[in-house]
Formats: sequence, C-alpha cells, structure tokens
Amino acid sequence: MVQPVKVSKKKDRTQVVVSGSLTIAQAAQLRDGLLQAFNSGKKVELSLAGVTAFDLTALQLICSAHRTSCQRGMEFTVVGDDLEQFTSVARLAGMLRHTGCVQDVNCSCIWKR
Repeated sequence: MVQPVKVSKKKDRTQVVVSGSLTIAQAAQLRDGLLQAFNSGKKVELSLAGVTAFDLTALQLICSAHRTSCQRGMEFTVVGDDLEQFTSVARLAGMLRHTGCVQDVNCSCIWKR
C-alpha cells in the first residue's frame, strides 16, 4: 500500500509530500508527518501537488502547522496550494484572507491571497 504522507530530509529543509486524498481519514498521518518534520529543526515544506481531494480537516491541520512554525520560529511553506480544488475548498471554508491571524507576526500566513 502506498503511503499518502512521506517525510524526507533535504539539505536545507524537511519535506512532507502528500498524495491522494487529504481528508479526515488521513488526518493522523498528516499530523504525524508534520510533527516529525518540525522536530527535524529545519524549515518545513508541505507539498500538496499530488493531492486529489481536500476537506476541512486538511485545512485545519495546515493552519495548525503554520501556528507551530510561528511558535517555534521556523519557516513553513506550502507548495501546490495553487491547485483549483485546494483554493476552492479553502474559499468555501472561509480560510482565505487579506491579513494573517494574531500569531502571524512574520506575515507568513498561508491563507493570504
């Protein structure tokens, strides 16, 4: 069985690559992968390019990962978040915004569009 969440250490970052569905069924795997990546001490990159389905749980975990990066003073980036399905779900959930939350002191909010 193919793992939907893979964590790999690169020279300058730890990458979390997600493929297939990113819904409540995969929430624990995504959470565990993100925690492993943050514990590496390097900046964290979440790649969503291979994701075929999103739900609110995925958006909440991504938001939580950003808050973790702010609290730990670590860089967190999301690539592949320009997918139409991702943007559509984020828009419907009310996640897209013009300014970041109060924890976004570095102006790195992933929901700013």
